[in-house]
Amino acid sequence: MLAFIFSLNCVAPIFLLIALGGLLRRWGVLSRPVIETFNTVAFTVALPLLLFRDIAMSDIRQLFAPAFILYATGATVVGFALTWWLAERFMKDRTAIGAFVQGSYRGNYAIIGLFLIINILGHSGKGALITAFAIPVYNVLAVIVLSVRSKNPQPVNLWRTLWNIAKNPLILGIVAGVPFSVWQIPLFTTPDTHFVATTVESLAVIANPLALLAIGASISRSKLRADWPKAITATVIKLIISPALFTGLAFLLRRPLGFNGDDLLVLMIMFAVPTAVASYIMAGKMHNDEELAANIVLLTSLFSVFTLTAGIYLFKSTGII
Repeated sequence: MLAFIFSLNCVAPIFLLIALGGLLRRWGVLSRPVIETFNTVAFTVALPLLLFRDIAMSDIRQLFAPAFILYATGATVVGFALTWWLAERFMKDRTAIGAFVQGSYRGNYAIIGLFLIINILGHSGKGALITAFAIPVYNVLAVIVLSVRSKNPQPVNLWRTLWNIAKNPLILGIVAGVPFSVWQIPLFTTPDTHFVATTVESLAVIANPLALLAIGASISRSKLRADWPKAITATVIKLIISPALFTGLAFLLRRPLGFNGDDLLVLMIMFAVPTAVASYIMAGKMHNDEELAANIVLLTSLFSVFTLTAGIYLFKSTGII
């Protein structure tokens, strides 16, 4: 029972904030311009500062683990490739493949994942570092599958994609924190720069709540349609199959790869978080099936409260964390 209460306390605040965002939009408190402002502040200021703070306050020489990074990114690519291969074999509607594949692998790790990790461990540690590798992988794979399977197929512009990734505020926040971590510059611990620490901390604290409210307000039922089988299949892949497969494999290989309980938890959360709202936006912009993408975002957001709670409960009750 204690393990269950622990799991629920970790997961519930996230989904209550998402639900509150949806209610505030329905009640007219959050209009579309306000939601867009929330997203802009969260993604260009608050979240980058949160990642900057977490990296700057860590010792990156201890956090940097090549085996962990390679496994996390490699498993993402393998999951992406397997899902695409299966979709090509069994899906008759080729124009839905891009949205289906993206929804099956692209998790909302930078917001929901990091929030969960901090709730459980009290710090983000490797969770923040892996963001620097997960975001580029997510975006490159999304551009590839959405370009190839677009209703108006177009060549993949890899250089433009890489340039956009390099300009991503989350990546810039991580990169800015690296020198402070490597040389252990006491920006957040010395009285001389207390004003900087207080300002950054104030903005970092609002990052996740602001972003979660925006997520809840952005998920709209108006785009939904009755074609549920593809969305349900993608939801099962995203919330159950991928985390079970890749976290289970990591558990079996934990000794040769040097993974501890915290590493396994980060991997489980990385693969088990719901599909990113950005996948729905990107699917629409690249002429893919945006209705299917919206269905996947909605279903994974709804059911991940149960699957994430179950996953954390399993970790806690077995003593992994």
